[in-house]
Amino acid sequence: MASCLGIIIIWGIAHESFAQAYSLKVGTETFALGGTSFTGYSTHFTQPHKEVKKEWWHYVNSRTIIFNKKTHLELTIPAHNNKSNTPLKFVSQLTENKGKKYSLLRAALSTDDVPSGQIKELQKQAAHLLKDFKVNYFTQLIQEKIEAKEIASKKISREMGKYLLKNSKLQLWIDKKTEGKEKFIQEITINTGEIEKLQIKLNASQKQLIGLKKELTLIK
Repeated sequence: MASCLGIIIIWGIAHESFAQAYSLKVGTETFALGGTSFTGYSTHFTQPHKEVKKEWWHYVNSRTIIFNKKTHLELTIPAHNNKSNTPLKFVSQLTENKGKKYSLLRAALSTDDVPSGQIKELQKQAAHLLKDFKVNYFTQLIQEKIEAKEIASKKISREMGKYLLKNSKLQLWIDKKTEGKEKFIQEITINTGEIEKLQIKLNASQKQLIGLKKELTLIK
């Protein structure tokens, strides 16, 4: 019972950690930039601020026309890239909290030149922009971890293969010899111990790999 409880607690902690690190939650927020008030959306990141900043820049640079205002970015999505017949303008700001534990990314529609009847619907595009970025960014992060874990698993398998080959050769020598086998038998025993250690590592790596692939399916 205690063992099951321990597993449940560990799973709960891991699940909570995943939820915090890869949360797709986007909330509404009203904020001011340069004396202008904007009604938009915001979302948090626990990843390193510099990394989020770099990835956000790459994301918007591939989809929008950027004007860097130093304190924030002004983003223009051309008419042919959005549902509107006219270009859509947004503002975005990325800040880091004082404790440097998380970053906050804000985005909002710039309502200048937007017909009043379309504002409410088009404002939602800012939320879509943030969520789509998180899906792309987090998918990339987890995919990189998967690839690294696959490389590590292959390396462990190769090491195991070397020991197995050594043992096969040693066994052939033992079968041919009538005496003086102790040295070879001892070496096989040592190699077998290393194989067992590597097998434990490989099992752990495979479990982590399965976990990462499951996490990847949760990023939607």
